[in-house]
Order: sequence, then C-alpha cells, then structure tokens
Amino acid sequence: MRGFLSMRQTVLAALLISVLTVSGGMSDASPAEAANNRVTIGKIATKTAPYGGKVKIVPHVTQLGQTEVSKKTLTVRQGKRTLVSGKSSASLNPGKYQVTQSVTYRTYTVKKTTADVRKVVVGAPAFRDVNVRCKATRVTPDDQGDVKLSFGLSIIATCKSSAFDGSHSFAGWLMNDNGDGSLWSGFNDSNLDELTVRGTPVVGREFAAVLVPEGDLPKTTYVKKTTSKKVYSAHKTVTSKAQTLTIKQGKKPAWVWGNGGYDCPKGFPIKGNADSGIYHVRGGAYYSRTIPEQCFATDSAARAQGYRKSKR
Repeated sequence: MRGFLSMRQTVLAALLISVLTVSGGMSDASPAEAANNRVTIGKIATKTAPYGGKVKIVPHVTQLGQTEVSKKTLTVRQGKRTLVSGKSSASLNPGKYQVTQSVTYRTYTVKKTTADVRKVVVGAPAFRDVNVRCKATRVTPDDQGDVKLSFGLSIIATCKSSAFDGSHSFAGWLMNDNGDGSLWSGFNDSNLDELTVRGTPVVGREFAAVLVPEGDLPKTTYVKKTTSKKVYSAHKTVTSKAQTLTIKQGKKPAWVWGNGGYDCPKGFPIKGNADSGIYHVRGGAYYSRTIPEQCFATDSAARAQGYRKSKR
C-alpha cells in the first residue's frame, strides 16, 4: 500500500508541475526559439580605399531572433601598434591590419497580458427613444375648475435603464394626449428631454416610460485589451578572434579637380586652365601663375580632356 501511494503521489506531482509550467510561464517563446535569439560576428570583407584616402570599417554583426544590441566595437592593430581600441568604427589607409570585434547585446521574450479595461461609450444617443423605468416623487395634477387631470401633470421623477449609467432626472410637464389619462407626454422644464408614459403616474410606484434625451447618455463597458511587454535577459558580450584585414589601394585617376589654389595635389603636377583650354607643365612660363581647375597626372590625360600644351 505504501508503494502504491508513493507512485500515485509521484504522478500527481508530475502533473502539477506540468500544469504550473504551462500556465505560469514568463515567456511566449519555446526553448528552440529562445536558442535562436543571439548575435553572430562575421569577418569584415576586404575593402578598397579611394586613391590617397582612407576607408571606413564597422563591425560586421548579424542579429538573430529577438535581440537588442547595445554596443558594437572594433580594436585595430598594425604590427605592434594599436591604432583603434574599443571604437564603433575606424578609418584606415591601405595596408594590412589585425581586427578584433566585440558586441554587447541582450535577448528578450514577449510576455502578453490580457485585462478588462473600462471604457465609457454612448449608451443612449441623443433624441433617440430609450425604454426606462421611473419613480415619481411628485405628481401634481392641473386644476382646471371642477375637472382634474384633464389637461396635464407636473411631475418630478427619476428614471433608470440598462442602456445608460446611473439614473436620469425628469422634472417637467406632461400633457394628456388622448383625453382619457391613458397616455401622457411632455418635456423637461430645463431642457428638451421628452418623456412619454402610458397610464397616470403615481408617486412612489414604479412605472414604464419612453425617454428621449436631449444629449447622449453614457454607458460604462469593459473590453479586453492585450498588452505586450519585453522581458530581457542579462547583457552578454561576445568577442571574435582577430582577423587579418586587407585594405587595398584604389586606382589612381587620370586627373583630379583643383582645390582653388595655385598648387596641384601630389601625383598630379600638370595644371589645366579651363578658360583657355591650355595645360601647363612644371618649368613653363605660366606654370606658377596658373590657378588650375583640373590637375593631370600625365600630358596624355590632359589632352584626353581636350587641353593643348602651352607653347611657353
């Protein structure tokens, strides 16, 4: 008997754990999905710098699944020198470098919560009939000589309905519509609320009526609203192994634009005067006095652009 009870208790405990796990989980993600929430660091591809310039590199990080990256950095070494340490980018001249990348990130799962949210809507629209139940605190008949209740009633009543919140007060005058006291209708003294009653109202006795309100009457309802919240893991930092990165030298162009001064950049000694269509070489009579619009690497490059050589 003891062994049987022990086995039953074991089964019940396992079922209870299973139920708690399903109903009380903090995450909507399965273990397989959670495993895919990560980042990877790839190698930075070989790049080519523009001639005479530098090229910018940034970490090569790929995000997978539900991840948020807070920091991506580079460390760049050339030989024994550290050129960049822990920076988000680096501008490099042509050459070979050792680059290490680091990324700090965290994963998250999405927790969804559904709750009843209070919402106030229009329960009884203005100038539309709504069935109500009323109780009068005062009913005063009109006195027209010997015949009472022949013309109208002064009435104060409170009306309720499932169509709107709370109660609605009516204080006004009801006219005898058909002369026999079986139908009364009229308006509130202070607004255009209209009330219609079958039969003569009696103080303290509930009666059915039709109310036509001047304004909208509110109704409180509750609607289901689902909200999502991210549940984050602790931050994690991953660092790659050092890779060898080659930055190639870009091809030298045949010409470059002048900089607005008298000198041409290194490697482009020939000055081109766009106004005259003449180019000048070093040692020429007008070389030092020419402000070039274009600077050429060779005579042939200048001629290809339509220039002719200065005769002096």
